[in-house]
Amino acid sequence: MNSHESFNLYDDDGVSQLHFECPTIMTAGELLSMKLPPINWVIPNLLHSGLSLIAGAPKIGKSYLLLKLAKDIIERNGSVFYFAGEDSRFLLQSRMQQLAIDPTDKLVVFCGRDGQLARPNEYLEKIDQILMIQKFDAVFLDNMEIVLPERSRNTDDYSYYYKHLPQWAELGNASNCSIVMTHHTTKEHRDDPFKNILGSQAIMGSCDSVFVLERGSQSNQFNLHATGKFIVDEVHSLKRCGTTFEFDGSAKEADLKNKKGLLSIHELVSQNPQIKQSEIAAKLKKSKGNVSRDIAKLIQRGLIEGCPEEGYAVIKLADNLDNLDN
Repeated sequence: MNSHESFNLYDDDGVSQLHFECPTIMTAGELLSMKLPPINWVIPNLLHSGLSLIAGAPKIGKSYLLLKLAKDIIERNGSVFYFAGEDSRFLLQSRMQQLAIDPTDKLVVFCGRDGQLARPNEYLEKIDQILMIQKFDAVFLDNMEIVLPERSRNTDDYSYYYKHLPQWAELGNASNCSIVMTHHTTKEHRDDPFKNILGSQAIMGSCDSVFVLERGSQSNQFNLHATGKFIVDEVHSLKRCGTTFEFDGSAKEADLKNKKGLLSIHELVSQNPQIKQSEIAAKLKKSKGNVSRDIAKLIQRGLIEGCPEEGYAVIKLADNLDNLDN
């Protein structure tokens, strides 16, 4: 008899055999009947339990962004373990003072320049131990290269990341904690910012959420590209005042603020839904040709919708982080 005919998958005995061979296998009915804890949103619509990666060029401000997020979490009465793998106590203290982070036991830190958190290849085990001793809403690991095991010469990037990163994602989900690592991007610029991440596409597949921090159109404006399993694909705009990052709506809105012609039409449409193109030209005292050109740009950017005869309306953007700093 063929080994595949030894039991029927749809018989109770067959399912029992499957359970015996693999205890974690289950039927759709078993899965749907389970009462599972909801995702722990450490920062609503941005950071959640599991594994996230923040990538960016060297010196772009990833460490300051992490500290800004840590401050947001503890101000919401959350708790954070922050591993500053490349910082001394003096440097981390200076950064915390610049960001006006209050003295609190809700933020626990470790500075890699002044000690060793774990032996090479043992960081996953160490963080697991820490989370068993004390519950943290988020664990920030700056940076990924320090906490991942040493790589053998014959291991390619794809195999390496797919072997190790899912273990960190599993730890984050099991502990209902948001584990966030920083990483570098390449020097080459590509239209798709996620292809600038140094390493392999396995990183995208292994992490629950991935963010790429890039400089924007203005000197103090930055774009945070976001994608993931539970978050909306979006480009968030960040303003940087000195060393402090602040969320400033979506990148589309930030770009619009620098283009007065487009902004005036967008604001008029926002205040007067279904306003027609001829009415826009009359109110702004602009030629119909210029108005038609600017409307086409706004439609192309996904900021308004409609047509000249029936009128236009503003498209509500998905960025829900505007009040994050309030």
